[in-house]
Amino acid sequence: MNHVRRHLSLVGSGEKRHADDAFEQRSDDDLMLLARGGMHSAFDALIRRHQRRVLRVAMRCLGDSALAADVAQNTFVALLRVVPNYRPSGKFTGLLYRVLLNQCRMARRSQRSAQRVLNEAAAAGDLDPSQVLLREQRRDVERALRRLSTKLREVVVLRFAADLDYPEISETLRIPVGTVKRRIFVAKAKLREILEDE
Repeated sequence: MNHVRRHLSLVGSGEKRHADDAFEQRSDDDLMLLARGGMHSAFDALIRRHQRRVLRVAMRCLGDSALAADVAQNTFVALLRVVPNYRPSGKFTGLLYRVLLNQCRMARRSQRSAQRVLNEAAAAGDLDPSQVLLREQRRDVERALRRLSTKLREVVVLRFAADLDYPEISETLRIPVGTVKRRIFVAKAKLREILEDE
């Protein structure tokens, strides 16, 4: 876990950009196999390759940059646990985003529990008004996306934040491509309605 934390904090800064060019040319499956063989730098290359999109998807799902960073870290930690049993099949992206979406769901559940505690504290008068205001402003910013159902939000986030194409979203969510297209169409229409109502 410390291995992942160390690289998540350094990868974006350019300090760890000295990875062997051979790693950068390899497929995700190859990097997972090299990591399985004990080559930690191969997993580092995977983190570098996917970190930015993972963070972007987590941010769009959760609307909180600190929580998104934690979820991204937890995603790579969970992925690291998969390494010993990984079987290459050309479907690494689907696995990565399934793990990420699962981490987002768990974080949302935890966030809802924490929100209930905050609401109870606010009702009891124990919460600083500036904290309540900040929370309300954050809610406003993410309102449109968050009003979508989980199914709709996930396809929109995977399509526009992760830049996955329809077949990749289909593989990630394990639903037919036609369902992906329909959900994106419906999600766009609902987002348009929400934004027009504001």
